[in-house]
Amino acid sequence: MEKKLDKHELQRIASQVRRDIVRMVHAVQSGHPGGSLGCADFFVAMYFSIMKNDPSFNVDGKGEDMFFLSNGHISPVWYSVLAHRGYFPVEELRTFRKLNSRLQGHPATEEGLPGIRIASGSLGQGLSAACGAAQAKKLDGDDHIVYSL
Repeated sequence: MEKKLDKHELQRIASQVRRDIVRMVHAVQSGHPGGSLGCADFFVAMYFSIMKNDPSFNVDGKGEDMFFLSNGHISPVWYSVLAHRGYFPVEELRTFRKLNSRLQGHPATEEGLPGIRIASGSLGQGLSAACGAAQAKKLDGDDHIVYSL
């Protein structure tokens, strides 16, 4: 079991995530920084303190909490947090929205990016996917939690 991070460490990570967001969006002059910046604390708290998640990542979510994002345009915050949590190298953030990058403007599954379970972008779609995942967990007797934003 990993040790819980204290408030100051979570704040430090959230500050780094905000810097990443600004760098990513500025470098390509494209993206939605407002929503990403506003959700940095939420994502850091979820991935570093609240959710039971594993960077080795299995797409079916068995034995771990699951997260579904509806508003895929805030992908910069999610990518940064996933990278800092160890799902993929932090250096990959420099490829945001570039040709052949796994880090596009809306998360998608065909890129094979760990941590991403569904393509998102259609607002509200994550909620229906989360409801289905929660029902599946219940039927399987898995008591882990499903979250959606």
